Amino acid sequence: MSDDKSVSRRDFLGRAVGAAGMGCAAARAFARGRGSADRPNIIFIHTDQQYGGMLSAHGEPFVSTPNMDRLAAEGVSFRESYSANPVCCPARAAWYTGRPSTENGVVMNDRWPLMRDMPDLGQWMGSHGYRSVYAGKWHVTGRPLRGSFDVITFGHGIGEHGDAAVARAAEGFLRSYDGDEPFFLNLGFLQPHDICYWLFRNTLPKDECPYELVDEELPPLPDSWQYDEREPEFFRQHWREGGAAKHLGNWKPWQWRYYRWAYARHVEMVDAHIGRVLDSLEDSRFADNTLVVFTSDHGDGHGRHHMFSKMYFYEEAALVPMIVRFPGRTGEGIQDTDHLVSGLDVAPTLCDYAGIEAPPKARGLSLRPLVEGRRAPWREFLVSEAHRIGRMVRTPEYKLITYEGSPTEQLFDMREDRLEQLNLAAEGTHDGVVADLRKRLREWDGHLEHPELTPIE
Repeated sequence: MSDDKSVSRRDFLGRAVGAAGMGCAAARAFARGRGSADRPNIIFIHTDQQYGGMLSAHGEPFVSTPNMDRLAAEGVSFRESYSANPVCCPARAAWYTGRPSTENGVVMNDRWPLMRDMPDLGQWMGSHGYRSVYAGKWHVTGRPLRGSFDVITFGHGIGEHGDAAVARAAEGFLRSYDGDEPFFLNLGFLQPHDICYWLFRNTLPKDECPYELVDEELPPLPDSWQYDEREPEFFRQHWREGGAAKHLGNWKPWQWRYYRWAYARHVEMVDAHIGRVLDSLEDSRFADNTLVVFTSDHGDGHGRHHMFSKMYFYEEAALVPMIVRFPGRTGEGIQDTDHLVSGLDVAPTLCDYAGIEAPPKARGLSLRPLVEGRRAPWREFLVSEAHRIGRMVRTPEYKLITYEGSPTEQLFDMREDRLEQLNLAAEGTHDGVVADLRKRLREWDGHLEHPELTPIE
């Protein structure tokens, strides 16, 4: 009997094939699609509406995410990772072009299309020797998915198929792919986005929980439950004074806790399907030469600052996970808290590993030097957009939030006040910092192209 305590299915199959011997033709077929040291296979996994701290590996005690944790344990997690625009379509367009919303045209959901002359990553990687493959949610306005990728799930790519179908499609691809090109496999998981529909169903105040949950099962109210009411006028009008917010303002504390409980369950559902993909990869012949990048398009309020959903700049909506894993080439279990990372960095990073130039005029930076532990010059600040008129400027020390036309701005000390409880801009004690961040924003905007944008009627 062997002394080995365990043998993976991939190792078992490898030993069986080795024992049986392989002819030249079989060996060539086995090698197809494996990639090489300078042309690895790439899997880009993204969830929808997952706050960056919503992993047990990142310290959230009320959620269990063993598969995301597995990626974190085997790779590098960037803890200061921000959405380029914290809402679905704009965030995804930024991933796939490396260009901010102002330039790529997708400034809001659904009506604002991607610029026609701007290549997306599927097209770009496909034109540089990769097999670009997609399963699941796409949701980039004005860009037909099938014109950029080989699509292995049916539907139009907004999220009409469940995450189980996405995981099964990925599993089937990893079992059957025998192409000569390295592959670029994109997996657009839907959850925890359905927390939106949970909110629609549970918006009105209730006298009691509809399920038999004991009080101990519900997470407590968040530490950032309170908030400084000196918020930008546009934000208050849009988020505090209308729509669902009118009803949520009458919620009892247990309802907010129930919302937080439900959100954690949505995250756990997608974690299980990510695990299925990782198991399939581990059992495949591609395991040792496949880069995996995991992120989310934006976060969710889940009760912080009495907030819900997305599309604003508090941490719960803007901060997203970003994990990079490449066996033998990245550090393991590293949590990087020093570098500011943007969704704009996805395209340059994937292209760097693929050995090709980033798409034209990409504004992000490749994470590869950081992932591999090499010194590299890095950004001093990043900018995120929202609602066309909103901007966030984030430095290692501060966050400025401003909306065109709103006199009130927000400034938070992100080292002393990570929960964003005191608006220093309203205090009038940090006018120099506010002026400096406004200057940085002007410089950033001055380097961008500003095409005329036309919504779809």
